[in-house]
Amino acid sequence: MPTVPLPYDQGRSLTVAIPDGNYLGSADLPRLPAAPDPAAEVLRALRDPVEGPPLADLARGKERIDIAVTDITRYCPDDLLVDAILGELASAGVSSSAVMFILALGSHRPMTPREIAGKLGARIAETYRILNHDWKDDGTLVNVGAEEGFPIQVNREIVEADLRLATGVIEPHLFAGYSGGAKTLVIGAGGHATIAATHGYAVLSHPSSRLGNADSVFRRFINRAGERVGVDFVLNLVVDPDKRLIRAFAGRPAAVYAAGVAFARSVFEVPVAGEADIVISVPGAPKNLNLYQATRAAYPAILGPRPVVRAGGIVVIPAPCPDGVGEDTSRVWMRDTPDGPSIVEKARREGIPEGTHMAYRFGRFLTHASEVIVTDSQIPDKTIRQVRLTPMATVQEALDYALAVLGKDSRVLVIPHGVAAIPVLPL
Repeated sequence: MPTVPLPYDQGRSLTVAIPDGNYLGSADLPRLPAAPDPAAEVLRALRDPVEGPPLADLARGKERIDIAVTDITRYCPDDLLVDAILGELASAGVSSSAVMFILALGSHRPMTPREIAGKLGARIAETYRILNHDWKDDGTLVNVGAEEGFPIQVNREIVEADLRLATGVIEPHLFAGYSGGAKTLVIGAGGHATIAATHGYAVLSHPSSRLGNADSVFRRFINRAGERVGVDFVLNLVVDPDKRLIRAFAGRPAAVYAAGVAFARSVFEVPVAGEADIVISVPGAPKNLNLYQATRAAYPAILGPRPVVRAGGIVVIPAPCPDGVGEDTSRVWMRDTPDGPSIVEKARREGIPEGTHMAYRFGRFLTHASEVIVTDSQIPDKTIRQVRLTPMATVQEALDYALAVLGKDSRVLVIPHGVAAIPVLPL
């Protein structure tokens, strides 16, 4: 009986014993060679962009430069990136007083001073102006039109800058196909009008909203909104789940996205032998901070190019979730929806209000799978049940239960990196 390791949290693994006759396999990502010198790879990208002039040439003569960076829910080595960016800006004669960092939080909570220092480095945290973006503060937001039928509302600081930069990673994303390009700035520094519209029913229910689809309605919006806002230059990385930098891409956002995704497919898209009855999908750090983020691990099982868990199957997600649910308003909105189909129907009828994005996702999960089980979590069982998921103490308990419910011949697939992998079924 194979004992399969699961990368549960930073420095901590779990194991699950799967009977030989049930184990379909593990959707392990290929291990591509890492960049031997990450700092040199980043500098190469800044000086030899995919499209457009090198960053130093672009920055000469600019007096107000904004750099949008990801928050702590995204793994991105921004300390490495901003050191290289600031070096190129300095070589172009840009003073530190001309630079502001925008923490692109989207609708997430503000970052603490300690988190900022950890993300950007203590020297930068102490020296540069840094802004925690507030997506609900109308006094700091400005409307700049619409694209694809969605409003573009962003932080005023971005619009008033004369050079707009952004960092980020290119990794699988449900609505965007892959993250990257102008997304850090357009969505991360976006206002409530943009976030509500692009995370509402029209996008979440759209058939193009699937992992790996680089031509989704959401991605088209990001590309066009980035042009409207004037995102000048982005620096995106392809990083594997072991946090190794594989390749850096820089330059104009749409070109960076196209080149980066073409490469990223070789990192994240994994062929699997066939459909499973049970999928164990592990979010890992930092996506396991809360339930809202951790349940993204169900995406590759249900919302990839084609579902790899059969209709009526079970998905198991082991995640500690020390920050709790992460979107508490979903519990209130879901109180009169006993199951997946009723959640989806309520969303279709009433729309998806701000702060209830998670509820609709769970509805989509539970219209395909019979259960989504959360294990090894710090969230009280009662709270997990309130959002229509099933709590269990351990991943082994959940697997044993699923085998008993679905039958002794059930096939089990493990996705060790559940927010990174895109399992692909045979044609």
